Amino acid sequence: MSFDNNISLNAKNREERGKNASRRLRAAGLVPVTVYGGGGESTSATVTKREFSALIRHHGRNTIFTLDVEGTAGPVKIADVQIDPIKGFLVHADLMRISMTEKSKFEIPIKVVGESEGVKLSGGIMDIPTHALEVRCLPGDLPSVVEVDITHLGLGDHLSVKDLKLGDKIEILTDSETVIVNIVAPRVEETPAAETAAEPEVVKKGKTEEK
Repeated sequence: MSFDNNISLNAKNREERGKNASRRLRAAGLVPVTVYGGGGESTSATVTKREFSALIRHHGRNTIFTLDVEGTAGPVKIADVQIDPIKGFLVHADLMRISMTEKSKFEIPIKVVGESEGVKLSGGIMDIPTHALEVRCLPGDLPSVVEVDITHLGLGDHLSVKDLKLGDKIEILTDSETVIVNIVAPRVEETPAAETAAEPEVVKKGKTEEK
């Protein structure tokens, strides 16, 4: 996540509320949004679906951008996006105002780089249980991604949050023992046990009765 003054989105105040009003707005190519935080009152607004979708597509949900609500502009981040589970269209979005002079909580995606020695030389498998970090910092100090180099990891090695070095300006809130990457041994398929050859049936012959 990072703040780019060149990324902006225009919005208009929204007076109508309720499901029917929201349905009409979406039919008109608009997305209802709620803007809150930053010490101000919550504002109901609308943004153009095409522009909002393009912003998410090109910059992701973690970017900080400028929202201009009829002349009142300021930095915001996407706090939540509601998607229709069946048809997949945008239903609603929550946008949080961001202060550029106060520290805030953010979620930063993790990007794994390099090829592990354990994978390259020993045929290990890379397991990535953690894909993002929660941090606290000023918006201006926030990196867009945390790169994790795994080149040195051998078979059986792992890298945890406590191994990361992000500098003094970024406070990591994710538990320090959280594992980011594991290099595990490949699974060995069990060979079916050889079937035990059936022993030949021993036929006991009885004595022939004498006549």
